[in-house]
Amino acid sequence: MDRQEHCANDSCVEVWSLHHPRYGLIEIRTGFDPDFARIHDDWPGEERAGHHLTAESSLKERINARRTNPQTRVEILVEGVPQYRFDQLESGRYSVFSIKAPHKLEPMISLGVDRSKPHVKIVASPFKEILHVDFREGSSVVEFDPPQGSRGEKRRQSMESSSFRRTAIPIVEGIGKGGWALLLLVLGPILSRFLDWLLQFVPDWELPDITLPHLDLPVPQLPQLTLPTPNIRFPDIPLPEIPEWVALLAEYSKIWVPVLIGIAVGIIALRNHRKSEAEKEKWAEQESVEKLSDDTRPLTQ
Repeated sequence: MDRQEHCANDSCVEVWSLHHPRYGLIEIRTGFDPDFARIHDDWPGEERAGHHLTAESSLKERINARRTNPQTRVEILVEGVPQYRFDQLESGRYSVFSIKAPHKLEPMISLGVDRSKPHVKIVASPFKEILHVDFREGSSVVEFDPPQGSRGEKRRQSMESSSFRRTAIPIVEGIGKGGWALLLLVLGPILSRFLDWLLQFVPDWELPDITLPHLDLPVPQLPQLTLPTPNIRFPDIPLPEIPEWVALLAEYSKIWVPVLIGIAVGIIALRNHRKSEAEKEKWAEQESVEKLSDDTRPLTQ
């Protein structure tokens, strides 16, 4: 299923899909209210349409769309049956199966998800585009297929172009999650100097002295208690001096901690990709065995 399947009047729903051998077709759909209203007669949202982004959209287009677009809606379906409908797109973990049919848009809050049960992990960009989706159940991890023409497909193609990018892109994205610390560390001194320069043009104001009334309230005198405290003399143990490299790491922790987190995220993403490929190969082998068994089964008269 590709990006163009639900398009109409230059407006469409983006669909991420996964064919699970046990649960069937699992879909994650994103779009705006008019897009979903063309598919579902009972769609509860009523906001206006927005500008759809593609893999080739420029940074300027993404910034303008983020500023002017209405909320991006999200729908989770299993075998075409809606399970959840969310009022906005957020990264996180979300259950796949719902115990009741969704009749309204719910907040997309990633809390209290049982990781042993079927759920999806969605990674979204700041511009409200899905970059990556995993199906997870216990230790099983399987990647969704990105729709054609989407930002997620471009990201996957870039990662599959070389083993270096396969590892580097998740690392850079992981560092970006802690990038605010790096940005603050770099821009902090510059911003401080700019404020100092700006303050020299601000006149000094002297606020008038305000004398507050003094109230004498009766305060009860509590008895003073002196408790005996033990006098323990600890031995004077000479401690070794901290190595220079440890002091350096402690001083610049705002730099190396985000980098370390990014490397860990990259390693985990690479491991999950390998697990996903192995799981899909297992599904393909099972499907081939079942198909061969059906073909060799004798026909009954």
